Formats: sequence, structure tokens, C-alpha cells
Amino acid sequence: MPKIAAATVAENREQRRDALLAAAAALMQARGTFTVAEVAREVGLSRSAVYEYYSSAAELIADVLVDEMALWCDALATTAEGSPRERVQAWIGGVLEYVADGRHALLRAAGTVELPPSRRAEVQALHQALIAPLVEALVLAGSADCVQQARYVWGVVDVAISRIESGDADPVTETEAVLAFIEGALAHVLPAWP
Repeated sequence: MPKIAAATVAENREQRRDALLAAAAALMQARGTFTVAEVAREVGLSRSAVYEYYSSAAELIADVLVDEMALWCDALATTAEGSPRERVQAWIGGVLEYVADGRHALLRAAGTVELPPSRRAEVQALHQALIAPLVEALVLAGSADCVQQARYVWGVVDVAISRIESGDADPVTETEAVLAFIEGALAHVLPAWP
């Protein structure tokens, strides 16, 4: 039996899985792609050993995507404090800070891969969770159609994401412009915008 680095076989498997995910994420963030052989080399395993944990590169990418989106959702969930206006501002700031930090590049790279059908629903649920704090803030602000307005806000934020990632905009200046734009738009459609 091969030696293990952890106290139990289960802990060893979990550590290897975490190492595979970290290596895949680092390669995706650096280059936008990876091969199973590259991930195996980074972790010090054989290519065939990776398939003991993942049936395909797409499964590994799905886990990287799900883990990263879950972290982003957790970070954005902390924006659910204060007045509706403060919540919207914190949510926008949180999203654009994530992008400015370079972490969104990982999600963009993973988004170009065809995920296994069983994992697509999981990713879609996480997308909904990303905007949940924004929707909740709009509900508290008295929005008659919070989903539509959240989609409009997301549309503006998505343009800012593209501008920041392409280097066309300074993240701080872009965030300030988005906040001002959204503030004006919501004040127009929410007469009681607090």
C-alpha cells in the first residue's frame, strides 16, 4: 500500500483533491486552460492518478468553477447589511473588487468549457445565488419588479467587468461611474429610494 501524507486515507484523498483543484485553478487563472497532464505534474501525481479523482478534465473544471463561485457567493452575501442603498452599493463594489483582483478571470476561463450536464444546474444555481443579495436589497427598497431591475444592474456591472478585464478602465474609476449610474437609475424607478 502506498504511503499517505495524512492521518487517514480519507484525509489523504481530500488533500490530494484540494491540491488538484488548486493546481487547476492556478493554471486556469494564469493561462485560461490546462491539460490533465499539467495538473498532474503540478501536484506530483501521474496523469492516470488524476482520473482516480475526476473522470474528465471537464469534471475538474466544474469543481474549480463551483468552488470559486461558492467563495464569491459567500463574499457577496456579506453585502446584505445596511439600508437597501448601502446593500446595492456594497454588492456592486464587491463584484467589481472581485474582478479587479483578477479572480474573475478564472470564472471566465471556466465558462468557456462545456460542463457535464449534471454540473450545469449547480452552476446555474450559484449564478442565482450571486445576485440574491442584490435582489433582496431591491425588494427592501420597494421594487415592483426586483428581478428585472437586478438584471439591468447586472447588465451595467457586466459591461464594467469587461472594461476592467480588458484594461480599458481603471477599476476604481469604473466602480465610481457604475455606482453613480445605478444610483441615478434606481432613484428614477424607485421614487422612495432611501
